[in-house]
Amino acid sequence: MNKKELKFILQQGEGQFIEFKESFDSKNLSKEIVAFANASGGKIYLGIKDNGNIKGVNITNKLKSQIQDLANNCDPPIIISLDEFENILIIKVMEGINKPYSCSFGFYMRIGPNSQKIKRDEILKLAIKCGKIRFDEQICKDFDWTDFDDEKLPLKLPLKMRIAFCY
Repeated sequence: MNKKELKFILQQGEGQFIEFKESFDSKNLSKEIVAFANASGGKIYLGIKDNGNIKGVNITNKLKSQIQDLANNCDPPIIISLDEFENILIIKVMEGINKPYSCSFGFYMRIGPNSQKIKRDEILKLAIKCGKIRFDEQICKDFDWTDFDDEKLPLKLPLKMRIAFCY
């Protein structure tokens, strides 16, 4: 990163792939990491206020370690990379390959310039979309045994055998 790139990012402001954080706050940072991993990835700029003004942070090994611990304590763990530019710490979060991800505060998704807590049905949709729940493993609510041909699958078979035919 150089000054020209930073100036461009500051002009663009927060969005789908960019989040500014003024200082380290483990609760908010873990939510943002999870949200980006559940979406398409993104970067968190630590040391920049929401309005785009640079405040800067004291970048230490302890701070880097705390941020890495947040990512490792997500479920499942999230891979991040850390980069520095002057007194700004850049946390790069790749799109997760093992969605859905959660932190101790729940499941989050990046939607536009915000990270939103997602509800149960949205978590299920995400799990289905990502292949965690396969189509043939889902329950068919409209299933009716009368849809079967009695000659090919006699309904007089024991229940265990009828169930075995479904798989």
